Amino acid sequence: MSQTITPRQLQQWLFDGQEIAVFDVREHGQYGEAHLFHGVNLPYSRLELDVRRLAPNPQVRLVIYDQDGGEVAARTAERLHALGYSGVQVLEGGADGWQAAGLQLFAGVHVPSKAFGELVEEASHTPHVTARQLAEWQARGEPLVLLDGRPFDEYRKMTIPGSICCPNGELGYRVHDLVPDERTPIVINCAGRTRSIIGAQTLINLGLKNPIYALENGTQGWYLEDFALEHGSTRRYADQVSTDLAQQRQAARQLAERAGVVSVSADQVRQWADDAQRSLFLCDVRTAEEFTLGSLPGAQHTPGGQLIQSTDLYIGVRHARIVLVDSDGVRAPIVASWLRQLGHEAYVLSGGIDSGLVLPLVQPVAYQPLPLISAQALALALALNDVNLIDLRPSMVYRKGHIAGSQWSIRSLLKTDHRPLVLVADDPALAAFAADGLPARLLDGGFSAWAAAGLPVNEDPQTPRDAQCIDFLFFTHDRHSGNKDAARQYLAWEIGLLAQMSEAEIASLKPLAPPSRVRTRLIHAARTEKGHGARAVNVPVSRLSTVLFDNLAQMRDARARRDSERVLSYGARGNPTSHALEDLVTELEGGHRTRLYGTGLAAAAQVFLAYLRPGDHVLITDAVYSPVRKLAREFLQPFGIEVSYFSPDGEGLEAQLQANTKLVYAEVPGSLLYELCDLPAIAALCKPHGILLAVDNTWGSGYLYRPLALGADISIMALTKYLGGHSDVMMGSVCTTEAAWAALGKMSDTFGNAVSADDAYLILRGARTLASRLDVHERQAVDIAHWLQAQPQVKRVFHPALPEHPGHALWRRDFSGSNGLLSFELANPDPACIERFIDGLQLFGLGASWGGYESLVTVANTQDRDSAADRGLNPVVRLHIGLEDVAALIEDLQRGFALAG
Repeated sequence: MSQTITPRQLQQWLFDGQEIAVFDVREHGQYGEAHLFHGVNLPYSRLELDVRRLAPNPQVRLVIYDQDGGEVAARTAERLHALGYSGVQVLEGGADGWQAAGLQLFAGVHVPSKAFGELVEEASHTPHVTARQLAEWQARGEPLVLLDGRPFDEYRKMTIPGSICCPNGELGYRVHDLVPDERTPIVINCAGRTRSIIGAQTLINLGLKNPIYALENGTQGWYLEDFALEHGSTRRYADQVSTDLAQQRQAARQLAERAGVVSVSADQVRQWADDAQRSLFLCDVRTAEEFTLGSLPGAQHTPGGQLIQSTDLYIGVRHARIVLVDSDGVRAPIVASWLRQLGHEAYVLSGGIDSGLVLPLVQPVAYQPLPLISAQALALALALNDVNLIDLRPSMVYRKGHIAGSQWSIRSLLKTDHRPLVLVADDPALAAFAADGLPARLLDGGFSAWAAAGLPVNEDPQTPRDAQCIDFLFFTHDRHSGNKDAARQYLAWEIGLLAQMSEAEIASLKPLAPPSRVRTRLIHAARTEKGHGARAVNVPVSRLSTVLFDNLAQMRDARARRDSERVLSYGARGNPTSHALEDLVTELEGGHRTRLYGTGLAAAAQVFLAYLRPGDHVLITDAVYSPVRKLAREFLQPFGIEVSYFSPDGEGLEAQLQANTKLVYAEVPGSLLYELCDLPAIAALCKPHGILLAVDNTWGSGYLYRPLALGADISIMALTKYLGGHSDVMMGSVCTTEAAWAALGKMSDTFGNAVSADDAYLILRGARTLASRLDVHERQAVDIAHWLQAQPQVKRVFHPALPEHPGHALWRRDFSGSNGLLSFELANPDPACIERFIDGLQLFGLGASWGGYESLVTVANTQDRDSAADRGLNPVVRLHIGLEDVAALIEDLQRGFALAG
């Protein structure tokens, strides 16, 4: 008996970061009408044929669903258990139950990939050209190269006149052979939108200098403008690449690194293959011709463009390890970069096809072949009405020609009567599994043998009726059959996908942002308004308490609007200089609005005041800044607010959520030891329960890390640190989403929180050089971290940029760099050792702050944490690496170690 899972439980599982396979076991037509966003179609009729390819690890968490949680799901679960799958769960109520729980179902196929294309266009502002513009360019004879990003078989059916077939997975590898120079415009098209966008953005991401465009709406848009399509085209890329690949490899490698892709050795992949707790997919992304000539044992052919476009055809497990293989060092990194953005854990195999990797082959499910009946014997039996003849071929194939006297059916609907059962099928295995122990025979040679024998054949385009063709999706078919309304409907469906998606579904897709312009924004954001004539570069310091108005109506208007808008009304509500700083922080954090406070701790305290009331429960990271822990102990708890602490890496957080939990407060990375947690996964846990997620983002400074973009509601920073940068001003900020703003704004106004114009000016001054200073802090801290690792007096170094650091993969995924902070554990457990070390330093100042230009040292005290492992550490030293000469800093550390003994 299989276990069941509720829709809400499944929704949490989908976004908890652990491996999961969600299979829709209805037939393709049913699936395409309405299914879960992350549901992969594995029809019951093809269960044994595809399940081991889509879910190679029988221990994977596996959720199946049908229409209503009924017979098909039950039969599928029973069969999966027989095949050795131990973690099968049936979704209560099936697709109907999911929808009844208020959760969204999606029409169409390859929905995550299609939605991702729309998100990429939105995030990257991918340039596009309309069909009419392209036609005008062609009519004028303007030089351009038009590349069709679909596979050759799709391309041949219909394409834009003059286009050349170059599937998206081949673009980065072959484009230099297809485009004459760097000035010629390139247009990428497909049948609709997704592959046009992804193809164009691939070339843009690779740094090509050509003008690059996606053809808006592809061949469908061309047809809707009444332009003629070309059919049967044979233009395509050459089999061999003629250019030197050094440039392409470098561009592909840089793109992959930007997306967080790493290369892995054959030995590492062999170890992964032996890991019974994880799923592994080895994917050859080259062309079919290359794959046929030879691939690595255990690899499946997944042409690169299609692996992006229709990932669910090849990969059935979310968060599985996916290792990509090529022969050139270009295609696999590019495809892996897209899979990472799609939310998959993708890697590139070092050495590719020449790596020598050998993995076990996926063994097909064994079956007992059905006994055969010849066409002549079947004809005789039909004449005597002695057999029940069932045709299991696709319904649209059946309509084009079938044996007179046969009925169309499919495994889930297969029924018998008193007569012997004879099956017609293209695949003997499919027929054997459909019979499932029933006494049945199979037509030898299938329908083609019957037709070749000249026996009676019927053709009926109305049988079976459309409603009975549960294996066929009419939704995506008619758009290519001259039906303009169907084409318009399909394009509207693609464009509208993002509006249907939940926040968690959108957050599961991670398109690369365009190359950062944050350095420029830091220099120019919140500047004085443009005007005529001479004016100051910097925002003026506007010291004020009283604001004067011209008349009473003007004052009344300002006071009426000041609770919902930022207007100048009184000094306690801010001044023009602090407003300019609020604007800069809001832009840096990517939020709705920002409020400023006298210190970073005051900012954190205001968050608790704004969003918590007696009887509420707050969960705080165990790695929190120590004064926040004191605030919770001496203020929140005495006022009736329940406080709990969760593991700095977020492990076990879900089990700690309570009915009265109102706020989760994280610090990423953790204070002192820099633990990383998966913020999008935590956000996905919080949002269904209406729990706010606040993040102390002081380490990331809004420049290295953007919590609001990763699903948080509130981002807190001590502007005292890197934004100030000169160790001469105290300030904190809270930036929120629009939904979370009202409570913070109201509470801050009630408490009269304000900062001086002089202090705001100092933070604005420091922010202008934030990026340049962080470059040096990061580089020097990494150098010193590596140096410390080699010292015998050091047991362990804590720095998220080190590959050995716990959570390093999350840092690579979510952060754009690191800063000057690091900690290290001394090898000597004697507390006196740390005193001798620190007292021996001459350049490092002994101080508790950081983020300024100078290097600092202090003791990292982790004794107040709940984690026993943290309390059991040897003495830990925290360093802030400033802007001094790194060689001089290392000399100073050597001096300290020499005195420490």
